[in-house]
Amino acid sequence: MSTNDKPPASPLTAPTAWDRVAAGYETDIAPVFEDYANEALRLAGVEAGMKVVDVAAGPGTLAAIAAKAGASVSAIDFSEAMVARLERRIHEENLANVSATVGDGMALPFDDASFDAGFSMFGLMFFPDRARGFSELLRVLAPGAKAVVSSWVPMTRVPLMLATFSFLGEHLPELMPAKPLPPVLSDAVACRSEMTAAGFTNVEVIEHSASFLMPSMSDLVASFARSNAVVAALAHRAGDRWHGTEDLLLARLVEQFGAGEQTMSMTALLTTGTRPT
Repeated sequence: MSTNDKPPASPLTAPTAWDRVAAGYETDIAPVFEDYANEALRLAGVEAGMKVVDVAAGPGTLAAIAAKAGASVSAIDFSEAMVARLERRIHEENLANVSATVGDGMALPFDDASFDAGFSMFGLMFFPDRARGFSELLRVLAPGAKAVVSSWVPMTRVPLMLATFSFLGEHLPELMPAKPLPPVLSDAVACRSEMTAAGFTNVEVIEHSASFLMPSMSDLVASFARSNAVVAALAHRAGDRWHGTEDLLLARLVEQFGAGEQTMSMTALLTTGTRPT
């Protein structure tokens, strides 16, 4: 792809962005996301024998945990590479109670009222039409079933991430979106409003934080490039320019946060709602 091509409104609305980071996401991100997945499953009251839908399932972080707890899981993602990794995990871990499908979270290929609980962990937040995503999640849930949708608090609350994207905006301005991306469920008011508008009741929002360690800032920056879909998309578009940019980014972050071990604390908004009976 030429660097002269106009950047998309958001790289995260295209499956290629997630195909590109599927390997790094599985190794770097999924282990951390288990913490959020466990909390989401607890909030929804998932138990053995329940039927669960996992929308934008990625490599199957939540799906695998739910399956091992005895639930039957239908997982769907629009990224073929992510689904391929989930299918491999199903085989390797003998998760016979998980099915994996490549498909659109805004047009779910499931019957009405099919599931006892539904989830979208850091996926629906990026849908180009979130209202459709929420409505589809509601449609496939049985009356009285709960859904949990997770999203991130504003980047301003994560100094290291803010510094990273501020730097990239300075050094690769022509590759950044032409205008700021719209908010993606980054505050409790928006979360409640959008889930309620879809028809969910008893909507609540909680914050849940998890931390992970990286041996050094160099390791963390390398992880960004292989597992963060936005950074990976910029690196792809930058081509040969990326190596120099990555070196400058590392120097900037070392100057601000140090070169040694890094602790990243990420806070998620977990929004729960119930399909009316």
